[in-house]
Amino acid sequence: MGKMFGFQFKENFQYPYILKSISEFWQRWHISLGSWFKEYVYIPLGGNRVGKWKLIRNLFIVWFLTGLWHGASWNFVLWGLYFGT
Repeated sequence: MGKMFGFQFKENFQYPYILKSISEFWQRWHISLGSWFKEYVYIPLGGNRVGKWKLIRNLFIVWFLTGLWHGASWNFVLWGLYFGT
C-alpha cells in the first residue's frame, strides 16, 4: 500500500523461520523496529560503552519498551523482560 503512494520502506523481515539459531532469528525479525530502538533508545542511553550495570540497565529499558510496543498488557511487558534476560 505504501509503495502505491510512493513510500519506500526498509525490509522488516528476512525469512526468520528458516534460520538455525535464536540470535539469527532476532536479527532478522522486526528489523526496522530493532533498528529504531537501537538508534533512538539504546544508543542515547549510552549503549554498551558504559559500565556493566548501566549496560544491563540499558538492555532492561529497551526490552521493557519493546514489550510495551507489542501491547499495553503485563503479558507483553513480561515477554519483553523474559527475552531481555
